[in-house]
Amino acid sequence: MPRALLFAAALLACGPVLAADPEFRRISVVPSAEGYACDSEMVIPVPPALAWEVMTDFDSMARWVPNLRSSRVLMRQGAVVHVEQVGIAAFGPLSFDFTMVRRLELEPPHHIAAEQVRGTLRRYRSTIRLLPDKAGTRLTYRVDLEPGLLVGAILSRDFIEHEIREQFGAIAKEMVRRHSERHGLVSGA
Repeated sequence: MPRALLFAAALLACGPVLAADPEFRRISVVPSAEGYACDSEMVIPVPPALAWEVMTDFDSMARWVPNLRSSRVLMRQGAVVHVEQVGIAAFGPLSFDFTMVRRLELEPPHHIAAEQVRGTLRRYRSTIRLLPDKAGTRLTYRVDLEPGLLVGAILSRDFIEHEIREQFGAIAKEMVRRHSERHGLVSGA
C-alpha cells in the first residue's frame, strides 16, 4: 500500500479532523473622527450553542485569551451582566495596561451588546452576533471605540487589528478545543 494511502488511513482512524486556526473572512479598522470603527467576521467550525457558551464564559476567559490577566462577572441581573476585565494590550514594542468594566446585554443565543461603563478607554461599544453557517457559526464583531489621550498616543489601526485577531483567534480556538474534546475529534495542526 502506498505511503500516502497509509497516512490517510491513519488519519481517518483517529476520527474527524477540525481546523486548528479558524480564519477571518473580513476585518476592517477605520479611523473615525474620535477613534476607530471596526468590523470583522469569522466562521468557526462549531455549533452556535457552543460558540455562545464560550463567548459568555466570562469568568474563565483569562485562561485562554492571551491579553487578559483577569476576567470576572461583577453582577448579573436577568439578561444584563457587568464584567470586569484587566489585561495588557501589546503590539511589537508598544503596549498599555487596560481595565474595562462593560455592561453587556445578552440575547441568547445570538447577540451580545456591550458598552464600557468604566475603564481605560474613553468610549467602547460593541456587538457580537453568532449565527448558523453551513461551516459552523458565523461570528461578527463590530466595535466603536475612542481611546482617549494617553492610549490614543500608541493606538493605531494595525494595533487594533492585531488585538482583534489575537483575542478572537484565541476565543475561536477555545471553541474548537471544547468541541473536539466533547466529540472525540482530533484538532488539526
